[in-house]
Amino acid sequence: MTTEPVTAVHLTAPAARVITSELCTADHTLETGGILLGHHARDTVTVQHAGTPGPAAVRTPTYFLRDLAHAQALASVAFAADRSVWVGEWHTHPTGRPVPSARDTATYRGLLDDPELGFHSVIAVIFAAQQGRWTGVAWTCHSGRITPARLTISSMDGPP
Repeated sequence: MTTEPVTAVHLTAPAARVITSELCTADHTLETGGILLGHHARDTVTVQHAGTPGPAAVRTPTYFLRDLAHAQALASVAFAADRSVWVGEWHTHPTGRPVPSARDTATYRGLLDDPELGFHSVIAVIFAAQQGRWTGVAWTCHSGRITPARLTISSMDGPP
């Protein structure tokens, strides 16, 4: 892991498939989301694995809280598979824009301030329904600032 600020976020096809599946099947009146696991090299975070909310997640129209046990289980599997670590979270804003809310901002700053977590940067990918389709925007929180990051998504055609 590096301490360099993130300017780009890349979702691999397997991670994008998990998010797409959740976006297609979730109750669109409630926020949903999950953790993002991957690697931070130079100024880019590559997301290898994306989580789902989990059975004990809290979902309301304006708030999402992941199922911690579910997230920890995915993190363990991902670390064992390819040494992926927790790099951030993704979630939806069903009635808003794909920008961090005040609650989102406070959450990201709290993660950065927790010395046990060891975050240098936290990434977020926020999806909002716009004109009948989901639009995603990546954000990075580093040194107390939240800024947009370039988001790229691998093609989901072909084998994983």
